[in-house]
Amino acid sequence: MKAARGARARAGARLREQVVTPYLFLAPFLAVYAVFLLFPIGQGLWVSLTEWDMMRADKPFVGLENFRYLLFQDSQFWSSMRVTAAYIALNVPVKIVLGLALALAFHEKVRGTVLCRTVIFVPFVINTAAVGLLGQWILDPQVGVLNYSLGRLGLPAQRWLAEPTWTMVVVVAVTVWWSIAFNAVVFLAGLQDIPEDFYEAAKIDGAGAWARLRHVTLPGLRGPAMFVSVMQIIGSFQAFGNIYMLTGGGPVDATRVLMIHLYETGFVYFRMGPAAAMAVILFVIVMALTVVQLRLFRSEMER
Repeated sequence: MKAARGARARAGARLREQVVTPYLFLAPFLAVYAVFLLFPIGQGLWVSLTEWDMMRADKPFVGLENFRYLLFQDSQFWSSMRVTAAYIALNVPVKIVLGLALALAFHEKVRGTVLCRTVIFVPFVINTAAVGLLGQWILDPQVGVLNYSLGRLGLPAQRWLAEPTWTMVVVVAVTVWWSIAFNAVVFLAGLQDIPEDFYEAAKIDGAGAWARLRHVTLPGLRGPAMFVSVMQIIGSFQAFGNIYMLTGGGPVDATRVLMIHLYETGFVYFRMGPAAAMAVILFVIVMALTVVQLRLFRSEMER
């Protein structure tokens, strides 16, 4: 009996050790995660359901009134959504295609590849505010370096950041220059994971460069492509610093994306309730798009 009780006690001790010990190691991370992520999310949800005016002491509960206001009364919200959609439609495909093209070029074992990788990656480590200031210095319609250079060549100056038709294209071009290295690095890592045997077999079968790209490279990059597309869509929805520093949302709200509208609603007009409601709507949209993308990817992989 004593032996049986001792065995059960040892088994219980081992079980407790197996269950408790991992959580003891995870406890510091879980504490930080709860304080700096879960609590702010919960606080944001609560603020979205209240009339949280930073100029007032009371914060009355209003339920879904902030969401109703955004969806049915705030025309600027829908305008910002359209601008954000246009920004995503221009930004994401260009960055994916160009990132893949750069990765394919860097994957070739030729002289100068390391230097080119460094040149492409350097802008990615520049601070967002610095990117905006640098863009203004180059593209300012009056004193910008680009217009000065055009004038020296006898070409007319352009209103790069003052013309609504051009401004979004300019913002996307600056964004692509700044952050294209991330996509290139991800695709390059994916290319290095594709076995060389696949390419050798394709060559033996008579496949040319285009056929190898279509039937070997692109299928092998499905995982990196899905990761890049999800990250770029999320990042484009959250775009703020570079656009705000370049244009402030102008001219005539041509680049006023949702995050700029959210920022000004909350921190310029001090209406934190509608601002928090916008954050909740943005979270739902991004989550829905991510789920759809993952399901499409999963169905594609199961074919």
